[in-house]
Amino acid sequence: MTISLRFGSGLLAACLFTSAQAAEYSPDQFLFGDWNGSRTRLHEAGVDLQITYVNELAWNTQGGDDHTGTYADQLMFDAALDLDKLLGWSGAGFHFTVVNRNGENLNAEADLGVLLQPQEIYGYGSTTRLVQFYYQQALLDDRLLVKLGRLPMSGDIYPFACPFQNLGFCGTVPGYITPNWYTWPISQWGATARYQLNEEWSLQTALYQVNPRFTAREQGLNFGSPSGTTGYHAVAELGWTPTLGGQPGAYRLGLWRNTGDFEDLYRDGAGRPMSLSGAAAAEHDHATGGYLMAEQQVWQSAALPARRLKLFANFIQSDPDVTYIERIWQVGGSLSAPFASRPDDELGLGLGRLEINDDARKRLREQGEPVPDVEYPAELYYRVALTPAVSLTPNVQYFHRPGGFDEAEDVVVFGLKTVISF
Repeated sequence: MTISLRFGSGLLAACLFTSAQAAEYSPDQFLFGDWNGSRTRLHEAGVDLQITYVNELAWNTQGGDDHTGTYADQLMFDAALDLDKLLGWSGAGFHFTVVNRNGENLNAEADLGVLLQPQEIYGYGSTTRLVQFYYQQALLDDRLLVKLGRLPMSGDIYPFACPFQNLGFCGTVPGYITPNWYTWPISQWGATARYQLNEEWSLQTALYQVNPRFTAREQGLNFGSPSGTTGYHAVAELGWTPTLGGQPGAYRLGLWRNTGDFEDLYRDGAGRPMSLSGAAAAEHDHATGGYLMAEQQVWQSAALPARRLKLFANFIQSDPDVTYIERIWQVGGSLSAPFASRPDDELGLGLGRLEINDDARKRLREQGEPVPDVEYPAELYYRVALTPAVSLTPNVQYFHRPGGFDEAEDVVVFGLKTVISF
């Protein structure tokens, strides 16, 4: 039995230790520029509009049942309103995001058997979806930021940057391995609150509805709430953003609890092994887990300040009763401005270890099926900034023991990620 988890990310998140800083506005960030001055006038009035297109090509040259290629893409419309400028509501804002996705998943088309797919932008079907529709309010001298409305269960919590094309190194990775945790572009009704304790420490909480029906294609633009809510998803995250040796860093500890409906991987309702009893799986009314994140800039060139070396390490522990992938370990890094003549380019490497749940392995063994253990994914990329609005990121992905199986041929995938901001 081979299980591949297929969920999309698509988050164009900022790096951990710069995400809290608002990017300076410049019409040069957009392919269509300033619209003859209209874009700047809108920005000054409190309206920021953006269309972003992401395309990911992937071709496997080794492994799988077929050497073939696929594409997946996403077109995103985003509107951010500064209600202080527009209406005089101090500290208030509104955010609206809609995306359209299309394409195919190479993991499925070539039967690669890898646990997390080579194209992070693929997921939840080819359709148009409402991703964000929320009001935000800054309070207590901007130390508290509250968001309320339709939110994806990603971005605010576990804010991992997304320069990689492999899903396992992009976005809210805990959500890809936890049932009932619906990440971008799926949204639920929810609320988040982030409180800045002092200059270095922050505490963030999030509470989301859990309604599996929002994943259906016909619910893509449903603004309401269809029947089918099964519980809630709650996350608490403690953040520390120190300056160590003169270099900025970001460290996070997160815990979650989800009260949706879950099935046990090994035991039936009477506590017996399902492989022996043949009975239905035991049901659980919650799942829990946690994560650790670390990202640290370790070097910056004095001669070329744009050249920075950043390292990251992540650890995810999911619920051992209900999640097929129980643990994920990740390390990697990125070097910006690798060449003096290319100050906006970036070189990056990610290495991972995905561990299969012991109960799942035990059940497969008792059923006489092949038993997986650990998969080792890796990705090397080079992002070419053609302009501030257009980037191309060729990458090579390598999967050792795909699916966690010793006998499986290693998989090699070549990819190309294109991002255009209009």
